[in-house]
Amino acid sequence: MDGERGAGRRGWLDMLGLWRREALIDQSDEMALARHYDERTRDLEETMARIGPEYDRRLREDGREQANAWLVEQAEALGRADGEATRQALSSTR
Repeated sequence: MDGERGAGRRGWLDMLGLWRREALIDQSDEMALARHYDERTRDLEETMARIGPEYDRRLREDGREQANAWLVEQAEALGRADGEATRQALSSTR
């Protein structure tokens, strides 16, 4: 996971660097968006740490089908929240 996370972060930073070179964002925007990536990554890791044990409990008590349905709901909600947070971060750039 650390290798994947590092590669994702490097890609994000490379993209921000490109945007800055193209004058689409300034240095403060670049730094803010880099922080946003790190915050979202941390939030995702914390959420996954909570979801895992709950999924295991639901799997034992409710069965695979219901546990998986619950997991899909959680993933969709997490994706919506992350997308909205990222939209807000991007809209705050110049």
